[in-house]
Amino acid sequence: MKIRPVRLIAAGAVVSLLVLGSGPASTPTRNAIADPTPIHLSDATAAPTATPVPGTVTVSSIAALLTALADNSVDEIVVADGTYHVSSASMDHADSLSMDHADSLWIGAAYAKRTQPVTVRAATQGGVTFDGGGAASFGCLSFEAGAHDQTWDGFRCANGRANETGVITFGGYPGLAAPNHITMNNITIMSSCTGSATSASAPATDHAFYVSEAVGGPHDLVFNDVTVDGRGGLASAFQFYHSDAANQNGWNITVRRLHVIGTQEAIILWDPTLRAITFDTVDVSGALRYAVRYEQGTGITLTDITSTGSGSGQGFYSSQGATPAGVTFSGDSFH
Repeated sequence: MKIRPVRLIAAGAVVSLLVLGSGPASTPTRNAIADPTPIHLSDATAAPTATPVPGTVTVSSIAALLTALADNSVDEIVVADGTYHVSSASMDHADSLSMDHADSLWIGAAYAKRTQPVTVRAATQGGVTFDGGGAASFGCLSFEAGAHDQTWDGFRCANGRANETGVITFGGYPGLAAPNHITMNNITIMSSCTGSATSASAPATDHAFYVSEAVGGPHDLVFNDVTVDGRGGLASAFQFYHSDAANQNGWNITVRRLHVIGTQEAIILWDPTLRAITFDTVDVSGALRYAVRYEQGTGITLTDITSTGSGSGQGFYSSQGATPAGVTFSGDSFH
């Protein structure tokens, strides 16, 4: 069989191809008029379709925010400054499953499908308020059903009652996958977020942030620079409560630079499945009862917690005594 060279002229260059034919083999030679920059066969093939480059979008409605959040090609969502009405982000059957409302920030299964991390931020830090419109059962934001790898930065929640829930929740619905790898920066819960804890002895049922049961337990959560004004009757800034054999509570959670005023108790840790929970640099003033209440959990670290004006006369309380085995204290000042 003979191999004979054939010239292919493309873009002013000549490329040698080998064509099978009859006769003895011969060695092809490079064409003398080839472009000084060699062109290989691979250069003449069609380029593969480029992967879409992640981008930034600016939105000015809750519906547009949610649409962008479901778009895996978007890696940053900027929310224009302003006040936005939000329907309660909760499974409230009395409210026809308000999670289905177009302006509900129920961050659930529809957003768990993302494979790329995303940041949602206010155009100006603190310049965006999510307003409940005076709702009797107000969930400003809920992270559920496996929502993951999101950062929310610079928002305020206002004007609604946390009725046996949290203004912002993680988990709380048995059978749903745990939210995970969520970061919240520069978040403010305003005093117009109300509850029933208007005295030291009132039920502790209405909270700013509520971490609760989910399959696998809410985990890898980070909170930086959070402010909670609980003078409207919130029982706590952070409540960790409830689990069962199939639905665990939180683990690997860090809260840094937390500022709390006027809650019944600032921090409540009360679940046996809690583990690796860290509060680092917290100031609490005017708690109606205690600044920190601990009853259950392991690997709890309280570092640089300062409380003043606790109504009970003590900033930390546990039925297990002043230094329970599940808690490590460092640099704290409880009053």
